[in-house]
Amino acid sequence: MPTLTVDVPIDISQKDLKIAIAVQLYREGKLTLKQAADLADFCVEDFIKILSEKKVSVINWDEKELDKELENADNF
Repeated sequence: MPTLTVDVPIDISQKDLKIAIAVQLYREGKLTLKQAADLADFCVEDFIKILSEKKVSVINWDEKELDKELENADNF
């Protein structure tokens, strides 16, 4: 498994580092909401609150997924 080494400020807590990594990976679409919440050691509901505080959209769809959802909404 590949590893990544990152220099971080010495005064950042492990908890804050996990949150920052999880938020960024979710923002980039590399993790699902559940995966990111698990990485940050939060339940999904609490992780959604964190995303909101950090101004990150909970809806993390690409254009294709958005088109599909809009199409499904038209069928209601």
